[in-house]
Amino acid sequence: MMDIAPSDEVSWLKRFFSGRNALRWDDIAGAKAPAAWLEHVIPWINAFAAPHVQRPIVLPVFDTNGPCQWYGMAEDDASATALAQELTAAVGPSYSDFRGQPLEKEDDDEIERSLRARFGRFIFRFGPVDAAARDEVSQALLLYLGMLRRRPVIPDRTQRPFGRIRAEFDNALLAGNEADAYRLRDELIASGRVDSEQQKYLEIRMLAGLGRQHQLAHDYSLVKSVLGLSLPAQIIADLVEALYSTYVADIERDLNVDKVLNAFRSNIARPFGPLFQERKGIRQPNVLKAFLLFELTQDKPNVARCESIAESYPEHAEHSLIDRWIGRLTSASSSDEDKAVLARQALGDEDYELALQLSLESRPEAWTYGAMLRCAVELEDKQVTLRVLEAVRSAPEDIQSKWSKRDLARLRQLEEESSDAGTVTSNSHIRPGSDWLSWANYVLAGNYDRHPLQILADASTRWDIESFVSDPRACRELAERIGNARGDAEAVFRDAFPALVEFFVDRQANPMRGFMPLYSMLIRIVAWSGTVSANELELASVLMQALIGLGPTKGDYVEALEAFAEVLSANSAPGNIDWALNAAEMLALYASPDHESRLRFFTAVVGVARVHAHRLNPARLAVLSLLAKDYGAVELLESFPPQVDEHAAAVASIDFAGLIGIYTLTEPAGQRAREFLQKLLPQSRVEVNADYAATDRLKHLAANADIFVFAWKSSKHQAYYAAKEARGNRQTLLPLGKGSASILDCIFKELQRLRY
Repeated sequence: MMDIAPSDEVSWLKRFFSGRNALRWDDIAGAKAPAAWLEHVIPWINAFAAPHVQRPIVLPVFDTNGPCQWYGMAEDDASATALAQELTAAVGPSYSDFRGQPLEKEDDDEIERSLRARFGRFIFRFGPVDAAARDEVSQALLLYLGMLRRRPVIPDRTQRPFGRIRAEFDNALLAGNEADAYRLRDELIASGRVDSEQQKYLEIRMLAGLGRQHQLAHDYSLVKSVLGLSLPAQIIADLVEALYSTYVADIERDLNVDKVLNAFRSNIARPFGPLFQERKGIRQPNVLKAFLLFELTQDKPNVARCESIAESYPEHAEHSLIDRWIGRLTSASSSDEDKAVLARQALGDEDYELALQLSLESRPEAWTYGAMLRCAVELEDKQVTLRVLEAVRSAPEDIQSKWSKRDLARLRQLEEESSDAGTVTSNSHIRPGSDWLSWANYVLAGNYDRHPLQILADASTRWDIESFVSDPRACRELAERIGNARGDAEAVFRDAFPALVEFFVDRQANPMRGFMPLYSMLIRIVAWSGTVSANELELASVLMQALIGLGPTKGDYVEALEAFAEVLSANSAPGNIDWALNAAEMLALYASPDHESRLRFFTAVVGVARVHAHRLNPARLAVLSLLAKDYGAVELLESFPPQVDEHAAAVASIDFAGLIGIYTLTEPAGQRAREFLQKLLPQSRVEVNADYAATDRLKHLAANADIFVFAWKSSKHQAYYAAKEARGNRQTLLPLGKGSASILDCIFKELQRLRY
């Protein structure tokens, strides 16, 4: 017999290849099994047993026709999270029923007992969607194994955790740091954990996150390459948002609805129709409008789907467009057959309220019971659970006998929860995918069946912002749960920082007053993290600006500013001087309910500048001097050490006489930068533009400027594309911050590059 596995692994392998598994261990070790069967087993065992390399293992259960079910196993939590993501990309949901769910406990199965004894809870089970998909799954797994073998082995001392890189990538997108985003994307790909399909998703996420919707919408080959795939909800949202913003947003308010529909039909529905097969519960306003327009452009619009989309539209948003478009529909009754189609569509859209309603109306059709059970599990509502249990218990026996294992498992889950007295004693009773509060409870409870960040990535696009907009108490409750967390839960919440900022800040057109506790809590997360990246510093400023722009109370202002001061204290390195000056400038531009705490912050900024006085060029000194006047604290600069002569000499030697163009929607920062440049570069001409649209004035400035700065994070509209097109092949400078210090810094670096 061959030795194909270490002796300490043989015991569980023997138990796995026994019982209901048609392939026996003795036939594997003795090479007696068909060669076609062995090729699905031996390479995985060899890869798993290879010394000095930790890899997952995926093994099939055979019936007489070959592999019919598979189990994936990993050694620890991090490896299991990676395995779930990679299996989803490799085989699910295109060919299999796998959605990342861990194995549910079934003690009566010998195979699964053997796996639990060896791998604990880090086990996944999946099967083909149908008999024809068996070969597809088998081949996809062999390709996956090949990728694992080719993945470079990086020593632990230099390997950065994949999740950490991804978090930095998300922070770079939120901060608008294009250079970092491209670098981190390349690092993610180089990790070996990203296949070709996921590389496309990263490209889409990057373009959307950097505000390049126009570029994404016109990248026809990239969009076409992912059509027909079962896309993650975030990627659907990115693509649909980009297409809608590019082709429809400018004309959406046209009273001629036919004009809007024709534009949508020709530019979006016809070339990219497969994007609209499943909404997956996404609630972003432009995505909802796009799905509604898609239905209205069909020969026979799905009335129920249109009405469901209208009901999902945010209450705080303007409804006139939706009402006008919905008005084109005519009510229609549906047969039970039609309702089955509509229910399946609603399930695909993850519109469980509509699916449940259709299912209840169509009883006692056989299909309704499985749909009702799924809806009850997903909706997590006690009354819904009781209503569904009453309905399914009255189902005819011949229908009950045909329920699938998944239906029965859902039924057991609902029965257990309905009998529970309402006390949550473990994670088994917490459904973390319903909203932010339930997810936070899941994190605080610990003992995860599935990693919280994986749940967050899958579910956050479906969560409703309305409950927080209309109920400030919910915001404060969420902020308190996150703010009071300790240990592992605190670490999870810190890692979730990009998702929280994206949901509560980046998605919203304007800051929300009810969100102030969350803004303050998120600033504290940055403060607790100690030394952070430039992107996280910029996001802390974005959060602080959102809070002070709402006119907070003195208590809220002081609390947030104290956390902001902690961020400054922990990040007082010379590389962060521009950020500190920008932060002080931002605070100076807004009304303050507590001048004393604001002055303390500026005093701390002056202290940082004093320590690094030898690094202060004339532009930074000019900004600092003006800020001292804004704060009424000119005396703070009196004890500043004499400046190094080479700074003045360096500026005096610059004879730049060209045109400098500055685009920013933060006009005070642009005007300050203009004043400084006119003093420091008297021979130059400086123009500032703050147009909200792609005006001829902006295009002319971009086309003629010798140096052009686009403070893009202040703007995600078409002005960027107009400016970029006008620039041609010439460089556009993209400062990370929106303050005058960042604008001046990138201009002087460009002058240095040009050797002035």
